[in-house]
Amino acid sequence: MFLKLFYNAANEKKVLGRLDKMNSFSLEAAPSIVSIIKDVEKNGDKAVNKYTKKFDDVVVTQLKVPAKTIKAAYAKVDRRFFKSVSMAIKNIEKFHSMQRKNIKDYIFKNKGYTIRQKYLPLDSAGIYIPGGQAPLFSTLLMAGIPAKIAGVKRIVVVSPPRYDGDVGPYILVAADMIGINEVYRAGGAQAIAALAYGTESIKRTDKIVGPGNIYSTMAKKYLFGKIGIDSLNGPSEVTIIADNTADHMFITYDLLAQAEHVNGHSLLITDSKGLADKVEAEVKKSGVKSGITVIIVKNMSDAVKLANYKAPEHLTVAARNSGEIIKKITNAPAIFEGNYSPVAFGDYMAGSNHILPTNGTARFFSGLSVLDFLKHTHIVKCTKKGIGVFGRDAEVLAELETLVNHKKSIMARRDS
Repeated sequence: MFLKLFYNAANEKKVLGRLDKMNSFSLEAAPSIVSIIKDVEKNGDKAVNKYTKKFDDVVVTQLKVPAKTIKAAYAKVDRRFFKSVSMAIKNIEKFHSMQRKNIKDYIFKNKGYTIRQKYLPLDSAGIYIPGGQAPLFSTLLMAGIPAKIAGVKRIVVVSPPRYDGDVGPYILVAADMIGINEVYRAGGAQAIAALAYGTESIKRTDKIVGPGNIYSTMAKKYLFGKIGIDSLNGPSEVTIIADNTADHMFITYDLLAQAEHVNGHSLLITDSKGLADKVEAEVKKSGVKSGITVIIVKNMSDAVKLANYKAPEHLTVAARNSGEIIKKITNAPAIFEGNYSPVAFGDYMAGSNHILPTNGTARFFSGLSVLDFLKHTHIVKCTKKGIGVFGRDAEVLAELETLVNHKKSIMARRDS
């Protein structure tokens, strides 16, 4: 379906309603999902294997992928993979290493006391890699590399087994190339539950990251609190702000690229009716069935307003004054500037992370980063002088909250 809308005061409600519909993604945990989670909590491996047989039509006798299977996977991948993925790994490592170097401990000093902020890696993290139509080894790199750079001691990969009973060879090789060798043949809500509770084969983890289908995502939401999560991921999406300086074929391919994702949707916001018409003609000529929406605005200020309202996963700005437009963008976790910055380049090679919040959640979530695998601790060290300087005021605040022993715990030190 190709939908073209004109944005003005008269039909603002209709346009915003369309954007709301694009962002709608219900994640209420269905009773069936809760049932799977509770079954895994109670019955461990037995339950995981039962649902793998039910949903993936595969009988798994050993959840963990053995080292010999990982080694054998090298012979099953296209030989071109090694050179290209090595370059991608290098770029992703460089970018995220710089990210880590800019996350620093620091010490706040005040009269008579200090507070030290210290960053520590998680002990363990699980990475969920979907099965489905594509071997998403790139997603494994985007999650595994920042976890390793953060210093996570144990990194686990779970992914649904294919028709042959094994995790896809590209995923196995990619994991091995970045030093991850704990991979399990499990997907869906049952894999999320296994990482949250632990089973006989799969030891629990502190956090789980990575996109999945609606079932694994519902499970992540339901289990949040028992296990940490990165964000709640819905269908992949792109929004493009473009004017008459944009190459219409570049824009067309970027919009169609999202159609390769299940339920992916694409939005073009432009002040050029000529560009909109050209893109519409090319999309129809392609024969690709896709959910593409085009909104024609009067000016770039309206384009910025709509983009910030949409809060898209990927935002491309291909316009005359792209830098000025980007300064006004507040809700976009990944921005691609100019005619020669396709989202697909960021997906694979640039080095920035492609695990991003979707469906409007960029209003409060950021893309995956090294920070997702770190936690910070505050170390407060106070002297008698510090209690003397600030203690009486702290006592007043405790008293006003009617917490008598809070007050006394400070007074005892001040009077000692």
